Amino acid sequence: FQHYYITNNLRRYLIMRAIIFLAIVGVAFGNLCKGVNKRDISAAFAAARVGSAAIFGNSCPGFDFDSVALSGKCKAIVKQATCYGLQAASHYDSDVVNYGQLASDVSNMEELGNLACAQARGCFLQVSAAMEACKAANADFVQDTIDAAESAYKENFEDKAAAFAKSSKGSLLGDLASMALDRFSSADDIQDFIEEHLTEGVKSDASAAAAEAQALAKGWCDDGCTSSTARFLEGIFGHMNGGGCDDASEFCGECQSRAASYFARNQLPCCIEKVVRRGIVAYDYVIANYSDALESYGAAVGSGLSASGLAEAKAIRDRVVEEFGCVSAVYSANRPECA
Repeated sequence: FQHYYITNNLRRYLIMRAIIFLAIVGVAFGNLCKGVNKRDISAAFAAARVGSAAIFGNSCPGFDFDSVALSGKCKAIVKQATCYGLQAASHYDSDVVNYGQLASDVSNMEELGNLACAQARGCFLQVSAAMEACKAANADFVQDTIDAAESAYKENFEDKAAAFAKSSKGSLLGDLASMALDRFSSADDIQDFIEEHLTEGVKSDASAAAAEAQALAKGWCDDGCTSSTARFLEGIFGHMNGGGCDDASEFCGECQSRAASYFARNQLPCCIEKVVRRGIVAYDYVIANYSDALESYGAAVGSGLSASGLAEAKAIRDRVVEEFGCVSAVYSANRPECA
C-alpha cells in the first residue's frame, strides 16, 4: 500500500503539469512565444507579481519580481517557459492524451532541455543571490516568508480545499485531502512533522541524492543527451500512436506490442539507460533502508481512508503494478549494451 496513489482521472492532468514544470527550469532557444496571445503572457506575469508581493512584501520589501525573474540570466527562461506553459495547457487539453500528442511536442521538450543545460544554472544563481540578499536584510526572513505564505493560503485556498474535501468525501483524493486538513492546520504543524521524520540519516541520504542528481544532470548535458533522447522518443511515440494504442496513460496490451516492435529495430539510447540504471539503484536503496518506514506510513494512511477510498487506492495500486510490469518487460528484453 506504500506505493503510488494516482487516479486515472489525474493521469492526463499530471502529464501536462509535469511537462509544464520542465518548462520552468529550461526553455527553448527558439521562440515559444510565437502564436501565444500577449495578453495571456501579461496576465501570467501580473499574477506572478501579485503572488510575489503577497509572499515577500513584508519579509523582503526590496524583492522585485521583474528584476529577479524577468531580467538578466532569467529573462529568457521565464518568458519562454511561461509561453510554453500556455501552449502546453492547450496542447494537452483533451479527455485522453495520446502518443501522437507527445510525439508532436518532443521537439519543444528537446529545446527546453537544451536551454536548461545552457542557462538554468545561471538563473538559479540569480534567484539564489536575491534570496541571500533578503536573508541579509532580515534575520527573520525565512520565518516571515513562511508566515506570509500561510496567511495567503488561508485567505485564498483553505476554504476551497475544505470544500473539495467535503464534496469528494469517500473518494481517495477526498479522503487524503480531509486527512491533510486535519493533520496540518498551520505551517508549524508541517514543520513539526518534517522535524519528526527528518533524521540525520535522512538528511545525509537526501544530500547524497541531491549531489548524485546534480552529477547525473551535468553528465546528461555534457554528453548531449537531450537531442539523442528526443529523436528516440519522437520515433517511439510516433510508432506507438494508433492501431489500438490511443491512450498514453495505458501501456499494457497494444501499446506494449507496438513499443516492442519499435525496439526490434531501434536501440534505447545509452543516455536513457544510464538514468534508468541509476534510478533502479536508488529505488533499491530506498527499499533496503526505508521499507519499514514506508510500510508504517502506508498503514497510517490506509487506516484513515474510508472503505470506498481504500478500495480505490488498492485498485490504483494494482493498476500501477500491472503497468509497471509491462514497461519492465519491454525494457528488460531490449536493454542496450552500453559502456
